[in-house]
Amino acid sequence: MFTDEFLERIFANEEMQKIPIGCQSTAVHAFQEVLEDIKEENPYADLSAILSADE
Repeated sequence: MFTDEFLERIFANEEMQKIPIGCQSTAVHAFQEVLEDIKEENPYADLSAILSADE
């Protein structure tokens, strides 16, 4: 789901560099699964709707 450029930016993030690579990979995969689930539940949701804190 994530592009190579997106993954590079995630793994290059200074905060991500502070945790073990196995944990980084697990976190990215979990995040990807959650986004895929949300997209499956609402295929027309845009990024701002997904990331909005408003209920």
